[in-house]
Amino acid sequence: MAYVAGNTRMSRGVTNMDISSGPGYANTSILQQNNTSTSQSNDPPYALPHQYHNGVSLEKFHNAGVSSRLTVREADSHSRHHRGKSHFDNIRSEWLRRGRLYEDPEFLAHESSVYYSRSPSFRIEWKRPTEIAAQHQLKPAFFLDNATKFDVIQGDLGDCWVVSAIACLTSPDHRELFRRVVPADQGFQDGWYAGIFRFNFWHFGRWVEVVVDDRLPTYRGQLMFVHSWHKNEFWAALMEKAYAKLYGSYEALKGGNVADALTDFTGGICEGYTLRGVNSNVPRNIVNILFKALDRQSLIGCGINPVKGNQGEQKLPSGLVAGHAYSVTDLREILLMSDNRETPITLIRVRNPWGNKVEWKGSWGDRSREWNSIPADDREKMGLIFRDDGEFWMEFTDFMHHFDTVEICNLTPDSPVEMPKQWHTSEYHERWLRGFNAGGRPKYRGSHWTNPQFKVTLSDTDEDADKMCSFIVQLMQKDRRKIKHKGEKLIYIGFLVYRLMQSLPVPLKKDFFETNQSVESSGHFINMRQRIARLSLPPGEYVVVPCTWDQNEEAAFYLRFFFENRNRVEEADDAPVREEVPLPSTDKEKEDHFKRFFHSVSGEDMEVSPYELQTTLNEALQKDFDIVKGNKTMFYLDKLQVDGSGKLGFTEFLYLWKLLQSWKRLFYQYDVDGSGMLSSFELRRVLGAAGFKVDNSTMKSLVWRYTDEQFNLSLDSYFICLGKLMKLFNEFDKLKKNDLVTLSLPEWLKKGVS
Repeated sequence: MAYVAGNTRMSRGVTNMDISSGPGYANTSILQQNNTSTSQSNDPPYALPHQYHNGVSLEKFHNAGVSSRLTVREADSHSRHHRGKSHFDNIRSEWLRRGRLYEDPEFLAHESSVYYSRSPSFRIEWKRPTEIAAQHQLKPAFFLDNATKFDVIQGDLGDCWVVSAIACLTSPDHRELFRRVVPADQGFQDGWYAGIFRFNFWHFGRWVEVVVDDRLPTYRGQLMFVHSWHKNEFWAALMEKAYAKLYGSYEALKGGNVADALTDFTGGICEGYTLRGVNSNVPRNIVNILFKALDRQSLIGCGINPVKGNQGEQKLPSGLVAGHAYSVTDLREILLMSDNRETPITLIRVRNPWGNKVEWKGSWGDRSREWNSIPADDREKMGLIFRDDGEFWMEFTDFMHHFDTVEICNLTPDSPVEMPKQWHTSEYHERWLRGFNAGGRPKYRGSHWTNPQFKVTLSDTDEDADKMCSFIVQLMQKDRRKIKHKGEKLIYIGFLVYRLMQSLPVPLKKDFFETNQSVESSGHFINMRQRIARLSLPPGEYVVVPCTWDQNEEAAFYLRFFFENRNRVEEADDAPVREEVPLPSTDKEKEDHFKRFFHSVSGEDMEVSPYELQTTLNEALQKDFDIVKGNKTMFYLDKLQVDGSGKLGFTEFLYLWKLLQSWKRLFYQYDVDGSGMLSSFELRRVLGAAGFKVDNSTMKSLVWRYTDEQFNLSLDSYFICLGKLMKLFNEFDKLKKNDLVTLSLPEWLKKGVS
């Protein structure tokens, strides 16, 4: 077999990730159990005797303060992420001036910061690193020999998802990402140390600095939770404390997904695929997805599930390790010549984080005969290189056959890494509110259409030949972990995508959803923090509708779009406008009847004051048409006079009567269950039918002001609501005519209703 030079496809970004997402990947207690190997074995460095680190005696580290091994790249990275004097610097300077160690008033050294659901059966002692290290006759250090994945041991808290994500960032290839989370200029040296440390986390769209003191929970002198193999290294324990503070307590971190923590540590979107088995969800263009991910410096990990009945790591005859996490570092397509025929081959480069000879033994492995068909010089030109031990090539079909999962963490354009290509992103913060826009899934036909809607315009197709537009949608429910102590749980969330035909106006109305099916979705509704889906759709206009499983479930959410190219998305909202709606006609006999009645109460001036109107209209309308019930409604009717005189003539009275008659008819038309009450979900439809179109902000205010506890409107409240809107539109029109407008119409309506 020979190769055909020059016919290769390659990624332009080379990165890797030691990601752990499958069962057993982050089970660090198992790693501790396996810590019995000798130095003659092929086991990873963390399995060496504890007094060694990467084979180097710890004696040289015993007196270390801040690590002197921080590279120039790390220091430069820190200066880029932390410019100017921060809140942290001010606090540290103040406590240095006092000559005391910082005590965090927001995250107390108290058992309530550890557990919210129970009191521990033992006494928690809060100790600073200086005290903990002194027990071993050592001095504390923030880092020892930089940070590696072997520095992170889980402890007694069920936050392996956090531990695994922390380990991912410690890869040398991700040093810039790590330093954004863990600033490098921290330590215990004299003149700097004040018992305070800082970390940065991405939190629903923005990077936040979390400041903590260094009092750590211990039991019998040992750290209870995340700690390092080194008794005097504390960056990981302090990082976990800062993350616990972000979510309210250590216990709040119990149970989670690696993708959630990676999102908080990188700001990226993580998508995962199952490669084999009954739950396989591999896209047919998975190779293209991986090529594009590498171009955008995405973190890509892969793993093999543990062998059934064995939750630990186990070497397989293939040379791979089950229950273990790997990284994808490169991808190439080449053409090989065989029997006068060209055969395309896709090769993938995988890295074992152990960095030793525990590698793939099959085709295209380090010592396989397939490499003999390509001269060494040509291999290098084609990018088919080996960077270090533990890194190996394999054919993509073999990769799909032997590995179980692939995880891709796509980075944002502002990530501190150089990217040949970048995603184009858009983000939105919203809420589902009961009675307003918490419409639930499509089953709830009367309310699903009220959910928030986002219009996506796809015009710039991918570079692929299929002329499709690829993008990723991420829907996150906000702060549910932070309020776990209140009994709040993750709710079931998802989103649907509808195709817009003939440029229909958005937001889409109820009748659209009654006659159209979604063309894409997030899949099953799941009670997880986030739902992520990669979509590929033809150019056109679409509407994305995020929703909860049930109706009237309240939650804040964050919605983000990652586009391969410059496509657009915007939140759909109505522009406020008042339209004239034809009023019902009256025959001459009925009009004459009302004219005689009106003259009987108006007197010689032929005008009715608001007080006369209240009595007159109530009597006339209740007797014949049952339009108005109660005096509260009449309180607003004096706002509707046409000429602004404070009194109504007969023409104005007749107009008002027809208007109320029209409004009443709409009320009962949309009172679908005949209860005599109008659902708040139907209010928007009724307003539109009455000629009032308002934006989401105004609609929200109307719902809260005029509905009862069950989010229903009585006929009285309904009349008052429409009367108020009519008054506000009239006043705005007058101000506009006199050039006295200082607010936009949406601002004017919201202020008036509130």
